[in-house]
Amino acid sequence: MKLIFIILLLLFVQLNAADINATLINANKDVYVKLLKTLNKSATRKNEQTLLQVALLEKLISTSKPFKQTQSSFNVAKNAKEAQQLLFKWFDLLDKITTLQTKQKSLQSKKATLENEITNALKTDPLLSTYQLQYALYQKNISFLIKKLALLKEERQSTEKTIIKIPKTVLLKQEILRKQEQKYLQELSFRNKLLKELQIKKERIELLENPIELTRVEKNITSQELKQQQISQYLIATDFLIFCNELQQKKHTAFTYKQKIMQLEKDDVTRDALDNLLSTMEQKYLGIIYTLGGATEQTVKNSAQSIWNLLSNPLFQINNTPISILKLLWVIFIILFGFIFGVLFKRKVLKVKSSDDETDSVERSSYSARMIISNIGYYLIIIIAFFSSLKVVGINLSSLAVVAGALSVGIGFGLQNIVSNFVSGLILMFERSVKIGDYIQINDDMRGRVTDIRMRSTTIKTNANIDIIIPNQDFIQNNVINWTMTDNIKRFEIPFGVKYGTNPQQVIDVILKAVQESGFQEIYTSRTRYTNVIMTEMGDSSVNFNLFVWIKGREILKPKRTTSKFLILIYNTLNEHNIEIPFPQVDLHVRSIEAALPIINRDKIQEQGKS
Repeated sequence: MKLIFIILLLLFVQLNAADINATLINANKDVYVKLLKTLNKSATRKNEQTLLQVALLEKLISTSKPFKQTQSSFNVAKNAKEAQQLLFKWFDLLDKITTLQTKQKSLQSKKATLENEITNALKTDPLLSTYQLQYALYQKNISFLIKKLALLKEERQSTEKTIIKIPKTVLLKQEILRKQEQKYLQELSFRNKLLKELQIKKERIELLENPIELTRVEKNITSQELKQQQISQYLIATDFLIFCNELQQKKHTAFTYKQKIMQLEKDDVTRDALDNLLSTMEQKYLGIIYTLGGATEQTVKNSAQSIWNLLSNPLFQINNTPISILKLLWVIFIILFGFIFGVLFKRKVLKVKSSDDETDSVERSSYSARMIISNIGYYLIIIIAFFSSLKVVGINLSSLAVVAGALSVGIGFGLQNIVSNFVSGLILMFERSVKIGDYIQINDDMRGRVTDIRMRSTTIKTNANIDIIIPNQDFIQNNVINWTMTDNIKRFEIPFGVKYGTNPQQVIDVILKAVQESGFQEIYTSRTRYTNVIMTEMGDSSVNFNLFVWIKGREILKPKRTTSKFLILIYNTLNEHNIEIPFPQVDLHVRSIEAALPIINRDKIQEQGKS
């Protein structure tokens, strides 16, 4: 009942949970204006939530303006100065793209948090309208950033194409460029030395606790760092022009300047983009084979990055979540790993051996416990792997509530027996009224040893080596005889009969003596459990007895063979002592032979006539 109550409670919460208002997200400026007017008219007294909703609507109105695309012109660089400016423009585009991408990630994180609050809120929550408006604003801003990023990336690609043409269009003088390089290197070294001195001075001022002087030194440090960055940019631009000059002359020293440029650039994102740009120029002007010979390692990294980008590109979306080839491969890997790990876990648990001094009943209990642990662990591992794969893909598990609600209706009708068997399997595993290794009897024709208990069914193996699969609910709803539930000792009742006129006490004595001297190891005797023979009735043709003998061990699992063994013993014992075993007798009484003679004579005459 508790389980049913919890399921009903979860269904009630899911049915009353709020959903994302897609209409509000996809609305245009006119809709937001109407909502703002309606809100201003209906709200006589504006509280904090109303003011917040008004502000959100005004923001939505301002962000709903059409996106204007500006076309940038890309002129081919004609001299070294224009080439440097083109490179600086490329750096500026990279910086803008990185900034917008960081902002986009921040908005997506906030949107995910707000989406969780909306899905967890009830439809009657007074803050729900505010949440929906703020969520719509986040989505609008993200869409705007995506469009702007696409435009900047397109502009960056066009700039890169123009930069790649520099070795063809610009005549570079190597001597002038090398002098500029030395000048910037000296100035950069001076700035580095000055920064170290300022850092040491700052530490001394901090010890003296002089805030005014500390502020002045910190401003000076910030100023020197900015100048250092500017000098680094000019040095990178100069080395880039030297790199282009080396490409013009097809010299292998171009690879050396490429490494210098990469070492000067500190930002990881910019360094990766710069590496791709320089590698593309190397392949264009030096050839792929020559480039591979000079920078094999870098080319391999670029190829790996291209493959990574291909795998990371989204193929489709599920609930606004992009799904890529890489994510699909992760899902397959996690589920496959969970399945393999579950199988290995199950095998490992079942292979654990019990100690040699354990009795059969303890050994059966130990094996049953291992089987239960292995089955539960296997299913838990599969379930964890499934939900982990969904989490890796990025699918919000709360979005599965609608599917779960629809499935609950199907469970109530078509899947009722499956759920009943599943719950019955859990009851059997934890209640342990039927364990692995128990010898059970369902009816007169179905008995055997339990070999496996699964979530849906239980398998028993008969003495004829036939596996029977029984639904778990049959064990809960019907009577089941468990021969080995508590121990492996059972009493066998073996009936037999002798003819009338036999001394009953003699029969009891000879049978008891024969059982005692039989040497059967499976016979069990204790103070309360011992072999006995009793007279049960005086039948139509015989005086009937029952032999009650207690059997211990595996022989109780083969009742027919055990019964046969004692019947043979009884038969031989009775023959040895000349005690007759009766058979059914019928007495025929003829009241009048004279009336029957004419009929007999007539039959004889007819037979003779035929012959």
